[in-house]
Amino acid sequence: MTAFRTHVVWSCLLVLAVTTYLYSLDGLYIPHIGDEAPYIQIARRTAESENWLPLRTPPGLENTKPPLLFWLGIVATDWAREWNLYRLRFPITLFTFTTAALVFLLARRTARDSESGYLAALSFLAFASTFQYGRPFLTNLPETLFVFLPFFFFLYFHDRIAGWGVFFWIGAGLSVGLACLFKSFVLVAPVGVALSWCLLSERPWRFQTFLARDAWKVAATLLTALACFSLWPLLDPDPASVIRQFVIEENFGKLASVDYLRGLFSGPYPLHRIWLGPFANAGPLALPVLYLTVSHWKRRRALTRSEKFLWILVLSFLLVYSIPSQRQENYLLPTVPALAVLLGGEWKRIERPWFYVFALPLVLGLLILIWLTDAISAQALPAGSYLFWQRVLPWSAIAVLAGGLHFRRTAPYVFHLGVLLAFASLTAALAPFEGPAGRYDRQTQEALAGKAVHVPSNFVAKYERHRFILPKSEIEGYDPSDRQRVNQLLRTGQIVAIERPLGQTVAGPFEVYGGRLTLRSRQRRDEIVRILMDRELDLLVQQELIVQRRSP
Repeated sequence: MTAFRTHVVWSCLLVLAVTTYLYSLDGLYIPHIGDEAPYIQIARRTAESENWLPLRTPPGLENTKPPLLFWLGIVATDWAREWNLYRLRFPITLFTFTTAALVFLLARRTARDSESGYLAALSFLAFASTFQYGRPFLTNLPETLFVFLPFFFFLYFHDRIAGWGVFFWIGAGLSVGLACLFKSFVLVAPVGVALSWCLLSERPWRFQTFLARDAWKVAATLLTALACFSLWPLLDPDPASVIRQFVIEENFGKLASVDYLRGLFSGPYPLHRIWLGPFANAGPLALPVLYLTVSHWKRRRALTRSEKFLWILVLSFLLVYSIPSQRQENYLLPTVPALAVLLGGEWKRIERPWFYVFALPLVLGLLILIWLTDAISAQALPAGSYLFWQRVLPWSAIAVLAGGLHFRRTAPYVFHLGVLLAFASLTAALAPFEGPAGRYDRQTQEALAGKAVHVPSNFVAKYERHRFILPKSEIEGYDPSDRQRVNQLLRTGQIVAIERPLGQTVAGPFEVYGGRLTLRSRQRRDEIVRILMDRELDLLVQQELIVQRRSP
C-alpha cells in the first residue's frame, strides 16, 4: 500500500495541485491583494521607457519596492510586447513550485520518509497564503524562496557546511540579497536573528565561543546581502530618491507611530495580529498548525535539531516584525515553508478523530460557497453559466472528506486533497466572471479603441486591471466614491465606466457602449453579514456600464 501511495496517489495529488494553481491563472478574480495592480503598472511603465532604471511609478508610489519583481515582469512579457496576466504570473508560480520542491526534499531528509516529504509539500501548497500570494504578480513567493534557501542548505547539508567554509555563507548572503532585491533590505534583521540563534544554540549558549567562531558567518551573510541590495541605489540614476523614499520613508517610517504603545493593543496592526499570523496564513490548515504548536511545545525537549532550527526561523520573524508599528501576517510568509516541513513530520502521528475537527471549517466554507454560487447563478448570471463539473466540484470535496476520514488508513491522506478541491471549487465559482459575462465583447473593445476610458478605481492603480479587458483603450482611473468627480466626467462628455446594481439602466441622454458583470471587493464586515444572511447580492455582484453623454 505504501508503494502504491508513493507511486500513484502522491503523483496524482501533485498533478492536481499544479493544475489547481495554473487553473485560471490569467483571471481578474483569482485570490490576490490590491498591491498587484500598482506592481503591474510599474512593470508596464518601466518596460515602455525601454530602460531598466529608474522605475516608472504612479504618483505616490515612488520607489515602493526594489526592482527585481518589475524586471522579472519585463523579461516575462518581452518588454510588454506580450502583455497579459498569464505571462506576468507564471514565473511567480514557478517560484511557488520550486519552494514546494525544497520543502519536500527537506521534510523527506529530516523525517527519513518520502511520505512526510509529500505531505509537507502539499501542506505548503494548501496554505491559504501560498494560494493567495503564490500566483499573482507579487514579491512574496520570490522573497520566501530566497529566504528559505539558505536554511534549506544549512539543514539538508549540515554535515558538509563546515567544509564549504566562507563560500557557503557568501552564497547564503547572495540568496538573502536576492530576497532583499524583491522585497526589502529589512529582511536581514529576522534572517540575522535566526542564523545567530541557530549557531548560538549549537554552542550550548556560550557567547564567547559564538563570537569567536560563528559571528563572522552571520556578518558575512548579512553584509553580502546588503551589498546585493545596494546595487539598486548604486545603479539608479537618482540614488538619493531611492534612499529617501524607500529606505527612510517606506521602511524606517514603519518604526514611527504617533501612539506606539496604544498601537500594540489596538488599531489595525496590534501585536496579537502578527502572533496570530501563522494561523491566518495557514487558512484551512490553521487547526493543524495549532495542533503542531501544542504537540511540539509538549515535547520541546525532545525536538530534533532540524525541528528546533525551523521553529527558530518562525520565532525570529515573529519577534522582529513585532517591533514596527505596521504588523501584517504577510510579513511572515518566509516562515511558511518551515511550518510546512514541521507539519509533514508530524502529520502521520495525528490520530484520526483530530481530522474530523480539522475538516469542520473546510466543510463549512464549502457549504457557504455552494450556497453563494446557487444564489448568484439564480439572481445574477445568465442561465447555463456554470458547467456541470463546476457545480459538482465543491460537493466532491465534501464527499472526499466525509468518505476518506471514515477510514483510519485514509484519514491522514485525504485532507490535503479536500483543500486542493476547495481551492479549485473557489476558482470554478468565479469562472463565469472570467468568461463572456465578465468581459467586454469585441465590438465594444473596437468601438473604444484609441479612446480614453475613465474606470472606477477604489485602490491605488486598480484601474490598471482594465487594460487587460480593454487592451486598445487609454485607461484612466477615478474614485467612485467621489460623486462630484463622476458627475463632472459625465457632464463633460467623457467616456466613463460606471457601476450600477444588477438590472438598473442608465437614465438620461447617454450612449451605452457595453457592459459586464463585476465582483465588488473590500466589503465592510456588516456588508459581508448581509451577503451571507440576507443574500443581498448587490453588495457582491454588480454591473459595469461604459457610457458617454450624447452631444446635444
